[in-house]
Amino acid sequence: MIKWFSRNVILKRFYQIQLSNVEREMANSAVENKYVPALRQAVVYSVFLIPSLLLLDTQIVISILIPTTMVAGTAWFAVSLASLKKKFEKFGLELTTDLFVAFTLSLIMLFLLALTSLTTEMWKPAIEEYKDLFWVKGLSSLFALIVVGKLLFAILAGSLKYDINDAMLTGQNEAAERFFKKSLSLLHSTAELLKSEKKLDVANYSLGLAFYEVFSQLRERGIKAVGNIDILIEKANQLIFNPSMAETEADNIAIELAQKFIDGCKSGVPEVMKNKSFLAIQVELECLKKNVSETQRMKDTRLSVVFDEMSNLLEEFGPTLFESDTLFKEGI
Repeated sequence: MIKWFSRNVILKRFYQIQLSNVEREMANSAVENKYVPALRQAVVYSVFLIPSLLLLDTQIVISILIPTTMVAGTAWFAVSLASLKKKFEKFGLELTTDLFVAFTLSLIMLFLLALTSLTTEMWKPAIEEYKDLFWVKGLSSLFALIVVGKLLFAILAGSLKYDINDAMLTGQNEAAERFFKKSLSLLHSTAELLKSEKKLDVANYSLGLAFYEVFSQLRERGIKAVGNIDILIEKANQLIFNPSMAETEADNIAIELAQKFIDGCKSGVPEVMKNKSFLAIQVELECLKKNVSETQRMKDTRLSVVFDEMSNLLEEFGPTLFESDTLFKEGI
């Protein structure tokens, strides 16, 4: 029932949007693993509050509920896990669920409070004989304490979890910015150098530097989407340490490294395969592999296009480019 209500009432218009498979899967996961359990908890706990609203002085509940609702609401709307590290993904689900339970529970409690206050004349005669019984008051107080305790504990747990996650992200955004700025700069400069027909050793050296910067940062952050990064870095180093190697050997290394880059993008964000830059890279790499008899000037021109389009992918998709082992989530 709660799942149906979440998807077909609250999120009805959202599900009418044309979503990709990844987006739909993420939405379904959020509904099933966060919203439904959180709403279920909130509804169950709010039921325990009803006896106290009917039989006890609600001013105490109001004095507790108003500030906690403000705190829970502020925390829920302020929380953002966009920078969450991959290994903390399940922990982040707990975090947001705690805050959502607190906020939802406080809203339902406010609704019940308003409902009982506005309908007093309808239910008051029916409970007249019970309101002075000690055991009834005692149970009502106990139930109310359980509900308020759950609300306060959910806020406390969510706050602590958010704070420790925030501590894990210290400096992460700055590191991401430095990585992309440096990588984009090297990719652009290498593309321009290839277009300007520099000498072979200078071009090879620049190719090696660009690939080394990208893959070494991926290794440092634990990214696995591109395969064995140590081997890729070693190949980039071959271009750096021996820039005067034969043209064919240098071209093969550059083609292989570029292929590994887009393979990593493809496994991370499948939608990237429809991207214009991704398709352009694939076309140029296929031409480089097949047209081995092309002049070196033509090959350099194709590689310059590859580097330009790689930089375009980084600029467009940014930290989500390798989402299965997300650059951003792993701290780049």
